[in-house]
Amino acid sequence: MNGNQNLKDIYAKFLQNKATRYELERMFELLKDNDEQELKQLVAQVLEQNEQHADIDKHHQLLQNVRVNVMNAAEASQAKVVAMQPRSRKMWYMAAASVAAILIVAGVFLINKKQTSNSVTDLRPGGNIAMLSLGGSDTLNLQQLKTGSKVKRSAGVVVSKVNNNTVAYTAYGNDTAALNQINAIVTPKGGQYHVQLSDGTEVMLNADSKLEFPVGFTGHQRRVKLTGEAYFAVSKNKAKPFIVSAAGQEVQVLGTKFNISNYTEDGGPVTTLTEGSIKVSTPSAMAILKPGQQSRAVATGISVADVDPDTYNAWRNGEFVFENTPLDVIMHKLSRWYNFEIDYSKLPQKSLYMRISSQVNLSDVLNVITTTSGVKFKIEERRVVVM
Repeated sequence: MNGNQNLKDIYAKFLQNKATRYELERMFELLKDNDEQELKQLVAQVLEQNEQHADIDKHHQLLQNVRVNVMNAAEASQAKVVAMQPRSRKMWYMAAASVAAILIVAGVFLINKKQTSNSVTDLRPGGNIAMLSLGGSDTLNLQQLKTGSKVKRSAGVVVSKVNNNTVAYTAYGNDTAALNQINAIVTPKGGQYHVQLSDGTEVMLNADSKLEFPVGFTGHQRRVKLTGEAYFAVSKNKAKPFIVSAAGQEVQVLGTKFNISNYTEDGGPVTTLTEGSIKVSTPSAMAILKPGQQSRAVATGISVADVDPDTYNAWRNGEFVFENTPLDVIMHKLSRWYNFEIDYSKLPQKSLYMRISSQVNLSDVLNVITTTSGVKFKIEERRVVVM
């Protein structure tokens, strides 16, 4: 009886997204020892306290699925929900550590496709889509070009489509005017693309983003301009610092790996360092980042905090990872990848923990959000309606 009381208390906290890591681990342990009738009584008691009588069957089925999943040690779900891995960083506090448990519940719920949204339509994830501007009015749709084809070969530069998501620049010769020409790669909503610059620097561009860069780097600096979000793996060259300009902020490096996000919901450039060292500067402030640190633009200048870079780099590996992230920020990021509109004023003020593949359909992601937050959605063509 004492065990069931503990389970009921923890489940009540789980419904409010307030359970700690240790409470959720205890919940899974207790689930192993409950039969179907006990689970149904548990759910009824908790929902009665929360005045949610209409949801008893759904919640009972959810817990029943979790119990079966725990007992059978089920493998990864069809919706590719991935459990968070423990981290040694000091910032992996209890709330963040409870993510794995929440995601197991969401993942099990998604296995049962019969319980998914009644939406007639669905939206597929984005893909390798980008436009390449070669200067002037010469703009190419990279999706339409054949792999291995030469996009351009003239005036000291070769531009090639290496594979279905990569375009590469090779600069040669001494035609300074040609090498200094500014090109740009632009991804729409629902698009991502990878570009290899002429110095060997690798840049992965996220959806709804733009990178402007010279064909070659002829001066004492390697300077590019970013709008949106991109992950950089900068080729080392001590003689030529690599500088990224984004909304009045500059990031200077010699050779390193980092992510910059400058979307509307970011409130200013957010730079996360994975490897090496970088200098972040604005007209009024400057900060040096070490691996595992992140800078944010704030009213007083630049703030620096310790973070897990994998969380902020997950998008380039085909995942959404959110840790105590406001729901409106989550929906902004989803809307760029799935290319939909939503009335943000209808969203409740909630913060969620979630990790799920970005290669599943939108309905799968929305079902995870519904399961963990209670917020319901309906997909109507290119619009998501908050129920």
